[in-house]
Amino acid sequence: MSNIQDIYTSIANMKVGSVKARNINKVKLAVRNSDLPMRLLLPSTSAEGDFIMIGNLQNVGWAIRDLCLWAPLSAGKGVEQFADSMLDYISLYIAQVKENRNPATNATIMGVEAQMGPVPWGDTDFWAVDITVTVEEII
Repeated sequence: MSNIQDIYTSIANMKVGSVKARNINKVKLAVRNSDLPMRLLLPSTSAEGDFIMIGNLQNVGWAIRDLCLWAPLSAGKGVEQFADSMLDYISLYIAQVKENRNPATNATIMGVEAQMGPVPWGDTDFWAVDITVTVEEII
């Protein structure tokens, strides 16, 4: 049986600076500006899952989207106001991944892909850091 719930919880519990996280069961479309920046853990919409079975060994590849909404596009002076802090966030995130390579039993983080830019969420467009974490799980 898969430990996907433990994998999500472990990634949500990573301390990335002072940015708060909402795990998959707490994600909502409504975001208050006072909550920003805020991490949202979601199933990835851009990557496909993998499943390989060899004898009794089953390998599952999970793509988990860790979206950090930083600020509304209309806030401040634009991306130049937020770019340095978003890059610092990415550095802190990578440091946390290095310390937490195994988010659950028989699961290993195999890769991290990060992008910065505008992202629509609900009725608002946000400056955001959009990270996809690739996890390999043996079940």
